[in-house]
Amino acid sequence: MKTIQTLIIFLLLTFTAFGQKGKMFPKMEGVSLVDKNVTLPDAVKGKISIVGVAYSKKSQANLETWMQPFYNTFISPPSSDLFGGSTTYDINLQFVALARGIAKAAEKTLKSSMKKNIDKKLHDNIVIILGSVKEYREKLKLGDKDDPYFFILDANGKILHVTSGKYSSSKMESIEDVLYDYTE
Repeated sequence: MKTIQTLIIFLLLTFTAFGQKGKMFPKMEGVSLVDKNVTLPDAVKGKISIVGVAYSKKSQANLETWMQPFYNTFISPPSSDLFGGSTTYDINLQFVALARGIAKAAEKTLKSSMKKNIDKKLHDNIVIILGSVKEYREKLKLGDKDDPYFFILDANGKILHVTSGKYSSSKMESIEDVLYDYTE
């Protein structure tokens, strides 16, 4: 019986996570940690993009497990791989913190805390979006609030791939596989 329940939960999560594939990423307006107004997906149109979304403290902490690997791989990759070649990506990268309720009233505190706790080299890539988290949860079919969600978008803002949860090398490999397929 427990196996059946586990299978049902797995299938529900799988269909929820992939339900957005092929759809346009919804419009979101926010402010970056460097006080720049950002409208997604418009701000990332023109090339393949990765947009990470968190909507709770725990999902934000889990999203942060991805920041350094993403930075090392996509923003400042090493000059060559083990075989002397190099893999470079020409992509946009944005991390989104959805904030609602009391967070709206505490926007300055939230931004100040994020600036202090997140490496300065990533501040341009982080956007705080105040508004209806429920609206974005429905549009993006976000499930577990403890998980961050990562969307690979095509140059027009259409969702090509979705993954969620804490960083793992296998999830990173699947993201790189998708990017390789769409950038080659």
